[in-house]
Formats: sequence, C-alpha cells, structure tokens
Amino acid sequence: AESGRPMFGWGLGHQLMAVAADMEIEKLPVGHRGSNQPVRNLDDGRVMVTEQNHGYTVALRSVKDEVADAFLRNVNDGTVEGLRYRRPNCFTVQFHPEAAPGPMDTEYLFDRFVDSMKGGRAHA
Repeated sequence: AESGRPMFGWGLGHQLMAVAADMEIEKLPVGHRGSNQPVRNLDDGRVMVTEQNHGYTVALRSVKDEVADAFLRNVNDGTVEGLRYRRPNCFTVQFHPEAAPGPMDTEYLFDRFVDSMKGGRAHA
C-alpha cells in the first residue's frame, strides 16, 4: 500500500485493505446476496446494480476521514460499499465489479483504475 502503485481491491481485498488501514469489519444482520444489490455513488448520486455475496462489511464508524472516504453505500442498508483512500491511486469496493449485472454500471471503475496505471489518479 505504501509503494504508491495503483491499487483496486474488491470483495475480500476491500476488507483486507480496510483492516490494514486500521478499520473494523462487522457481521451484517442480513448478508448481501445476489445480482441486484443497489449501490449509490455519493459523489454524483448514480445508483449501480451490483453482484454481491458476502456477510460482512467495513464498519462505517471506523472509517477515519483522514484515511479514506466511504463514497459508495448500499442503498438498502447504508453500509459501506466502496472506499477511496487518501493515499494516491487506491480505492476498493465490496461488490464484484467484474460480474457486470448492470451490465455496464461498474465499468467506469476499471476505466479509472487503468487511468491510474497510466499515471493518473484513481478517483473512483
């Protein structure tokens, strides 16, 4: 994480990065399962249809503003679905962006990651 290399984590990678940044993981009362989980981008209000299969989430109360921004949230229960880290070129999502149930709702995340590998910043 400290290398400065671009990072885009999802699923367990999202949770591992959060733990590495001293955030907490908590069990969901009802897991997120299926190919129709709505996720809102708080930056622009856009809602994506996502594929999910998990029973844990990054605890919102543990996300420190100086470390990351919880910019993606589950529409149904408000839980953290995406973190944009303050360190350059790093963001993570809880859902499976490669599954594409939207079918192209999450495509922009890969575009942003590719841009970061070309020297830009990954502002997911």
